[in-house]
Amino acid sequence: MNTDAIFGWMIEHGVAIVGILIVAVLLYWLLGFITRALTRQIQSLDDEENSELDKRTETIFRVVRSTGIVLIVGMAVLMVLTEMGVPVTPVLASVGFVGLAFGLGAQTLVQDMISGLFILIENQYTVGDAIKISGVSGTVEQMTLRATMIRDMYGTLHIIPNGEIRIVANMTREWSRAVVDVSITYDDDVDNAIQTLSDIGQQMAADPTISPLLRDAPAVTGVEGLDDWAVRLRILVMTEPGQQWAVQRHLRRQIRLVFAEKGIELAFPRQDVMVLQPKKRLGD
Repeated sequence: MNTDAIFGWMIEHGVAIVGILIVAVLLYWLLGFITRALTRQIQSLDDEENSELDKRTETIFRVVRSTGIVLIVGMAVLMVLTEMGVPVTPVLASVGFVGLAFGLGAQTLVQDMISGLFILIENQYTVGDAIKISGVSGTVEQMTLRATMIRDMYGTLHIIPNGEIRIVANMTREWSRAVVDVSITYDDDVDNAIQTLSDIGQQMAADPTISPLLRDAPAVTGVEGLDDWAVRLRILVMTEPGQQWAVQRHLRRQIRLVFAEKGIELAFPRQDVMVLQPKKRLGD
């Protein structure tokens, strides 16, 4: 092995490869620095913490950063291969041929990326939103142009390609609504139960610990159903985005305590069993 040839190659190409790697690392760091700085700058335009602007900015710049990293790594690999003497043009040509041969697979990838782009442009959802797509409910944990990652209440992470998303149910956009149904027995006074529900709603609206979660005063709609074993009442209230579950838990607790205090019985499914005795025959 010619030592001079190796030394000459290192001088001619090794330094260039090291330079490419250094530039790639610097671009990676610069990309992260710029995206984080722009994110903080844009999020500081409003005083509200975790606002819609904050979540949208975070989502867009996460996608920009992940896409930029892919481009930086891809370009660095191609440039290093060129310096090492690997013919890149035939490799790219073969990749293009394979891509043409597997066009259907490429179409799926392109469809996912286009769908992800439209999700961002239309602001259908952002990181931190509680949504339901493709039968999966949870919180958006991460999003790229190709896929959306959703964490459900059990901690399972679902990765859904954007091209498969047809209908999105966003439960935390602009405002939410807490709905609680209350079933009472047919023996109870309906008007008394409705008035008690209204009182619970007024107390909740005046409670300084729970009232910041509300957009409007709770409203009792009245009798929503006459079921087989109960009279069903309903109370609903407009809440801040994503706060409907906390408000519903508070309402259920207060309903259980106040109804018990006022002697209003909450109904539950039951079955009546009737035992019939056989009739006695004459002569027995």
